[in-house]
Amino acid sequence: MSETNIVKYTIKEMPEDERPQEKLIKYGPEILSNSELIALIIRTGSKKGDNAIDIARNIFNSMRSEHDRDGLNALKNASLKDLMKVEGIGEAKAAMIMAAVQLGVRLSQSQYDTKIRITSPSIAASYVMSQMSVLKSEHFKIITLNTKKEINYIREISKGTVNMTIVHPREVFRAAIEDNAHSIILLHNHPTGDPTPSKEDLKLTDTLVKSSEILGIEIVDHIIIGDNVYYSFLEKGLI
Repeated sequence: MSETNIVKYTIKEMPEDERPQEKLIKYGPEILSNSELIALIIRTGSKKGDNAIDIARNIFNSMRSEHDRDGLNALKNASLKDLMKVEGIGEAKAAMIMAAVQLGVRLSQSQYDTKIRITSPSIAASYVMSQMSVLKSEHFKIITLNTKKEINYIREISKGTVNMTIVHPREVFRAAIEDNAHSIILLHNHPTGDPTPSKEDLKLTDTLVKSSEILGIEIVDHIIIGDNVYYSFLEKGLI
């Protein structure tokens, strides 16, 4: 297909459940990709016809390298001129991105002097317990880890009902790849308070572990959060 035949859509023309702002409002910011977060900052597309998400992807593509596959580290150090090399990014949009990145850096530095290293299921469970034990519906998240088993990010993959959530392997591993994760920990909560895994939990874990072996991203554990208690697949010998 030639470039002239490619149909480009504005964000407003996208299905509502695929628009970054609507997804954030409905599911929270954790579910958004890096490109979608940047798109919310710059808001508008280019005269060429690229929408804000397209431009955001171009930013990360321009900054990716062998040692920085997602381009986030490069973005943290990017100058105004670096950003303005991307088509569709002018001075105003570049300034918005730099301000948002700097705020994130300062927030991160104010919370932790060093990264948290996950050396046991109890450390991972304690890290998310206060937040996830009070949720009224099931949320499925992952902790992405670097080669030292230190936390990169916690990413929300899906949000469900009181007793179930739908999880697709492609969403789990897309988030892991975007975070340049060496390994991940699966997380979800049981609003009933009982963290005992269901048959569906066991089946999902088996599916994700098989997928991880193909992709080369290790699943360290699957932790289910209940009412201030947790269930670790690793501790039970299921992973």
